[in-house]
Amino acid sequence: MNLDWKKLGIMALFLGAVALFAFFIYYFFFRQFITPSETVVTNTNQTTGQLPVTININGRIYTVNSNTGLPVTNDNTNTIINTSTNNQPSETASGGLTTVNELTKTPSLFAIATKNGQVIYYNPADGKFYTLSADGDIKEFSDEVFFNVSGAIWSQNRDKAILEYPDGSNIIYDFKTKEQLTLPQHWYDFTFSPTDQQIAFKSGALDPENRFLAVAKLDGSQPIILENLNDQGDKFNVNWSPNQQMVATFTQGKDLDKSEVYFVGLNNENFKYMLVEGRDFRGQWSPTGDKMVYSVYSSNNDFKPQLWVSDAGANTIGNNRHSIGLETWADKCTFSSNSKLYCAVPNSLPVGAGMNSLVANSTADKLYEINLDTGAKTLIANPDGDHTMSNIIINENLNYLMFTDTNNNKIYKINL
Repeated sequence: MNLDWKKLGIMALFLGAVALFAFFIYYFFFRQFITPSETVVTNTNQTTGQLPVTININGRIYTVNSNTGLPVTNDNTNTIINTSTNNQPSETASGGLTTVNELTKTPSLFAIATKNGQVIYYNPADGKFYTLSADGDIKEFSDEVFFNVSGAIWSQNRDKAILEYPDGSNIIYDFKTKEQLTLPQHWYDFTFSPTDQQIAFKSGALDPENRFLAVAKLDGSQPIILENLNDQGDKFNVNWSPNQQMVATFTQGKDLDKSEVYFVGLNNENFKYMLVEGRDFRGQWSPTGDKMVYSVYSSNNDFKPQLWVSDAGANTIGNNRHSIGLETWADKCTFSSNSKLYCAVPNSLPVGAGMNSLVANSTADKLYEINLDTGAKTLIANPDGDHTMSNIIINENLNYLMFTDTNNNKIYKINL
């Protein structure tokens, strides 16, 4: 039998084309993508498109920061360092499972560090404030009783606090002199100035025309209006910078994946605004106030929170902005120096977690150390016991770390 090689060749080419086509269908539509556990993102400072040079907000002219380059993936920077794979709990943080020591047996609210390495906290059971040492020694900070406190904002030297109550009442209490002053009930979102000479706050009223961002002396006298809030008070975050240049930020969404952040000063300054890659901007100042670590979420990250850092001085707003490459919120971080940061990072987050941070309360955290100068981030501890960490406190000698467990409000310690 004679074979028709021409027909066989045509059939072979046809079958090959079908196979190649099937491969492309599989590769682009049905293949299971394998992604690294951590996506490393860095900013290359490349500008795409044109943005307006200035913008008018609330009657003030702001200049847009020109550093609006989009992030790109770069596997050679911001690498994660894993220092241990030991499955046995270690007494000190070495990158693996780490022993966690319980320091309080009852809920311990509004914990904050003192200058001598202790922690002050409020016990809602008896209405008193206590000090807590790293050894677990608990003493009364004051014998005064404050029932049903719903919030406590501390002065920088920890001798005064603004205490908030569920009915909207506010008092400022001096724990040294035991003097108490009542602040207006329509004032809220307080913070102390870096020198403890003033307070910043929002002033609410039924009429939007009488809602303001303002500063005043500690007794509430001599208030100075900085901005009219109108009906946008929730877009202002009172957050006094350590260098005293800025008092608050104002954030408005530009689109689904971008927001504009404006910085409010004491003297009607026209600071540049910063364009950030996401929504739900949460910022935290570095100790000197020249940098800001912040978190945002966007569709580029499945609407999960992502940590970023940027220069934020009066003349450097938005410079050197880049992703740190960790999925967590900025308020789950704390600075130990101007270049070093400790952050609690959830082990996993569902799609859309950035829109509702409460979903992270059922997820245990790992602890990372971040060097903002080099971009390196090191997994230093996987806390034993599945803790959801908040309110992280680092002592000056960097030999231990305290945190509050979000689910039971108890205070714990990890040795570093």
